[in-house]
Amino acid sequence: MKSILKKVVGITMVAVLALGMFSCSNGSNDESVATPAFSVASGEVARGTSVTITCATKGAKIYYTTDGTTPTTSSTEYTAAISVTSAVTIKAIAVKDGMNDSAVASASYTIKILIPECKLVTGGTVTGAAYTDNYTGVFPAGINVTLDSFYMGKYEVTQAQYKFVMEGQKVTVGNIKYPLPDSPSLCVQGSTMYKVDNDKDHANYPVENVTWFDAVYYCNALSAKEGLDPCYTITVTKADYNGHIEAATVEYDKAKNGYRLPTEAEWEYAARGGDPTAADWNYTFSGANKADGTSYTVSKNAGLDSVGWYGYNNITGTTGDTKVTNSADGKGTHEVGQKAANALGIYDMSGNVSEWCYDDWYGNISADTDDAGASSGDMRVYRGGDWSHNAYTASVSYREGRSPDFRFPTLGFRVCRNAN
Repeated sequence: MKSILKKVVGITMVAVLALGMFSCSNGSNDESVATPAFSVASGEVARGTSVTITCATKGAKIYYTTDGTTPTTSSTEYTAAISVTSAVTIKAIAVKDGMNDSAVASASYTIKILIPECKLVTGGTVTGAAYTDNYTGVFPAGINVTLDSFYMGKYEVTQAQYKFVMEGQKVTVGNIKYPLPDSPSLCVQGSTMYKVDNDKDHANYPVENVTWFDAVYYCNALSAKEGLDPCYTITVTKADYNGHIEAATVEYDKAKNGYRLPTEAEWEYAARGGDPTAADWNYTFSGANKADGTSYTVSKNAGLDSVGWYGYNNITGTTGDTKVTNSADGKGTHEVGQKAANALGIYDMSGNVSEWCYDDWYGNISADTDDAGASSGDMRVYRGGDWSHNAYTASVSYREGRSPDFRFPTLGFRVCRNAN
């Protein structure tokens, strides 16, 4: 009897072991498929970025979703790179017969904005006038300028945007290729000279230290990335050892739909608020009038505090007695959009950094035209004042010019586009 029981027990144990082996071969063991990996980490990416998904377990199949749900073997099987064209979260699992399914991998992407939101500026006709407490700008008495509608950048071009567009850009002069700098700014984290908010990432601070030629080149490069027709034909004839463009022939085609610098008339029209019949058209600054009892021409003007950074409020934001100096701890640019916007919802048109404009040349205004500069000269126009200079230079009408190869940590730009 005992021998019979031993045989029965032995058979039973063999059967149990056999069942266990069979069960393990169908995925109930402790070995799992490797978790899928994404070729691009979560974060901001350029529109159209290709994301590949891989698995370290040989022979595993990958399934994924893009609607936030947990993937299963009924989800879409991964066979080719995924193009990211809008904000999305991709979740993936990997599966292989005889092994446990992998853990769920996830990556979330948003589209990197190449340019801040643009504001539509409705065009119109400006009848020039003799302003009694302001410079006349490009709309002096006797001049009538008609402007088409256009889009103006809501913010000055930032360091992050400039880097994204200019990364890898090169120009050829003669037989030499010059890599163009994608991070030219001097007001940056870790700087020993320009130390405003030195503990912060300066990605959203305005780009500066760029030549006029650099700015128009950026406009073309941005247009190309966005699939638009570049506005400029640029032939570079000189670049410095840092790669900044110092000389070039530049021709502007008004019919193109790409990005460009605003003309001086467009810049002032937008800075004044875009409506010659409104009270803010005659404001001293873009979005704010001068302080009561303060002359337009004085260096300090607390009226600027609400809308712009300049030499006497650069560190605290409030006008004080001391102008920022080269030895001041705290001088430099500030993140765009921190002060109030003007009537059009556009920021920093008075202060922070001055802005290059596109006109023929800097000179007297003597013609009814939207590109009002002189037909010849050796300086290009810039407008708007900056973090280092006096209040009156941040006026909506104050004009200055510099050689187009000039660059400085107070000088940047914003872009615009035709509206039709």
